[in-house]
Amino acid sequence: MIIVTGLGCSPKLSPDANWGRQRWVVTEMKGVPVQLSGGRRDAFIEFRINEKRFAGNGGCNQINGNYSVDKNNIHFSEVISTKMSCEDIAFENTFLDLLNKVDRFEQKEDRLLLKRKRETLLILNSR
Repeated sequence: MIIVTGLGCSPKLSPDANWGRQRWVVTEMKGVPVQLSGGRRDAFIEFRINEKRFAGNGGCNQINGNYSVDKNNIHFSEVISTKMSCEDIAFENTFLDLLNKVDRFEQKEDRLLLKRKRETLLILNSR
């Protein structure tokens, strides 16, 4: 007779396991609060955790790319966007530039802090 117990066998969830269930709206960039309209042009990202990809809006254009996450490290790569011109293109360019610089994250309840070393570059809230 073989007896198998489940002690110590619980699978460890990936750090991004719950990120795919919501839209992450940018609420702060480099310490400055972002004015939100509550509309479809608010900058956000949505994680597609099974594909390790993200998609969203930069405030003007549709954006997407890849991400990798391990423990508290995260990196965004191959970030691309459509090329419409609008009034807030400087905001979007800053947002995309900051995404490319992120190397760490912290999750605090419904907030995702994207950091470079110890500096918080972006704060996103789940909606």
